[in-house]
Amino acid sequence: MTAEDRMLYASRQEIEAYQLERLKQTLERAKRAPFFADRLAKCKVGALADLAKLPPTTKEDLRQASPWGAVAVPPHELFQYHESFGTTGAVVSSWLTKNDFEEYARQINQCALDFRDDDVLVNKFPYSISVPAHIIKLAAQNRGACVVNAGSLTQVCPYTRALDLMAKLRATVLTCLPTEATLMSEAAVAMGMNPAKDFALRAIGTAGELLTNARRRRIEQLWNCKVYNYYGTTETGNMASDCKAGNMHLAWDHFLFEILDEKTLKPLPPGEIGMPAVTTITREAMPLIRYVITDRVKLETDHNCPCGRKSPIVHHYGRDAGRFPVGDRMISMADLEERLFRMPPDAVGNIWMIVVTPQAVHFRVEAQRPDPAAYRKAEAEVGREFDIPLKIDAVAPGELFPIWWLLEPARVGKPAYYCMAESLDKAPRNLPELWMGPMAAGGAPPKMSEAGKEK
Repeated sequence: MTAEDRMLYASRQEIEAYQLERLKQTLERAKRAPFFADRLAKCKVGALADLAKLPPTTKEDLRQASPWGAVAVPPHELFQYHESFGTTGAVVSSWLTKNDFEEYARQINQCALDFRDDDVLVNKFPYSISVPAHIIKLAAQNRGACVVNAGSLTQVCPYTRALDLMAKLRATVLTCLPTEATLMSEAAVAMGMNPAKDFALRAIGTAGELLTNARRRRIEQLWNCKVYNYYGTTETGNMASDCKAGNMHLAWDHFLFEILDEKTLKPLPPGEIGMPAVTTITREAMPLIRYVITDRVKLETDHNCPCGRKSPIVHHYGRDAGRFPVGDRMISMADLEERLFRMPPDAVGNIWMIVVTPQAVHFRVEAQRPDPAAYRKAEAEVGREFDIPLKIDAVAPGELFPIWWLLEPARVGKPAYYCMAESLDKAPRNLPELWMGPMAAGGAPPKMSEAGKEK
């Protein structure tokens, strides 16, 4: 066991002494960045509890400081640059030293996915400007694995080619967004393959989206392998990952986590759901002090995880943007997904979409065998639990996500599953329209062979 691995099993007393020393070093380093120089000029910490006295850093703060304002090292020490997707506003810059980059890979290798020297990894995260593909590649190679740089959302390697690579190279690990794991299974079926039988996968590593237990189970059934999840952001790197027992543990040797009230930004008592404020304690190029992430998270600190790790378990409930208003209530996609995917797979399928109108929440599903009785039962159960009008509408396979759209070179779009609309007839018809606009699903589908392959 390496020194880094031993930190995962350290006692609270040991880790807190380490964290405090690292925190002091981080604050001194951060003061070299123009953005933090004035904010932290008079700040001193003598205990970890003093962290709560420091000002929080918002994403808007980092937008204003980008690209150079939060950099704390001279230019010759910079090694790699990344940016956020910019889906919720202007992009945020993220700078790394070489040591930062290597630390990111060590964070990835805290996951129980546990890359091996005989693994062949098909890495389907996007390589352009974002972080996951690069650090997962290094993490895998540091363990001796062979990496296939498939990338995501490119014309060079659409799903058809990625699936062909996975089959002929007998890939053992796939890394991608949870949504891509589902869509790739749909594409495999359209190509005449059986995802559960025709591949050699032992594990799938996912990140970048909320992964509920219900969706994890569905992906594991589709591919007949274990799914391990990572939790991170472009700005921070990977902050938590799954252990062998299926719990997501905080990388407490790299990060300090506080859970804040979403309105007051004041720390919440242990066990409450709120927004995480993240302080990096190993980052060199761009240290972050109390960086507030608009996710909904709970920390479980008092546990006896079977894996033996003492670090807090992170329960992730999705981004704040993953909630939507229904009347005077806020409903979480995670809440609905967990309950609706209890229905039989043939009745719900793998492709779904939520349209929220003033009258009701419409859950649209692609179903091989629609089950009206199951739908009415689920509508009644969700209605009683959340006091919302729910309508489950089954559509034919391919209506929400045209199969031919999966089998041609991919178009750029970021997954989303719900929208607000005045009425159903004014809502997007399918997921490509929701992701990319009304023209996304237009045009004629490519000609297919009997096996579903393009001619």
